[in-house]
Amino acid sequence: MVDLHTESNFQKAIEAAEQLSVDERLVLLDVLRQRIGQTKRQELVSEVAAVREEYRAGNVRFGSVSDFMSELDEL
Repeated sequence: MVDLHTESNFQKAIEAAEQLSVDERLVLLDVLRQRIGQTKRQELVSEVAAVREEYRAGNVRFGSVSDFMSELDEL
């Protein structure tokens, strides 16, 4: 859910982008895509580090889907 403050900032960003030329919008779009890609890569790096730490700590178990489903049924 988007709160009103965030929605307001989003609307301001859209309105600001609409003031740009088509070429400037294309550059903005490219910059945003690159930054989103960088953010997603960093999130993935963090997730991998967390999983590796869980593995080192011995908090990872291996098994089949059937094993997993059986454990869920036991809860």
